[in-house]
Amino acid sequence: MPAYEITLITRSLAKPELFSTIRRAAKVLLDNGAIIEKLESLGHRDLPFRRIRKQTTEHVYTSNYFLIKAFMPREVRDATNTLLRNDLDLVHVVYVHEKPREVIHCNLEELLQPPSKRESVKALRDNQKLGHYTRQMIYKRTEKEWKAIPKSYPVAEAEIIGRSIPQKHA
Repeated sequence: MPAYEITLITRSLAKPELFSTIRRAAKVLLDNGAIIEKLESLGHRDLPFRRIRKQTTEHVYTSNYFLIKAFMPREVRDATNTLLRNDLDLVHVVYVHEKPREVIHCNLEELLQPPSKRESVKALRDNQKLGHYTRQMIYKRTEKEWKAIPKSYPVAEAEIIGRSIPQKHA
């Protein structure tokens, strides 16, 4: 059974009438096979825009808000929606399908490690793609370093070793 958040907006009522209205709405849900998980009062508030009472067509500017979290099949939702909308003490009824939330895993221990030891950073380094410009800069830098290294060192002068310097034949 899917979960629904049912928002009930009642007209401004005294406490005994408000209690009977909420009890009547909950009874409609329970009689039709819904499972009520939570009933929450959001208080007496101003409406964002005026509503019209069903019976007397008077304008309603303030009302009581209630939130009911319930599990029910779609058929029950449609049946209870029509029943609750016809209730004269309820100004507005809204059903919102509540999607199941994903479980959030805590990765604080990994985030507290230095970046060089994090698995996510290692994966980024292993799978990183270098653009053409970056590759070219790396190539030029390594080429410059390679050219700066002398390729052959004279070990010693020939006269020091005791050999004669080879003469070119004419």
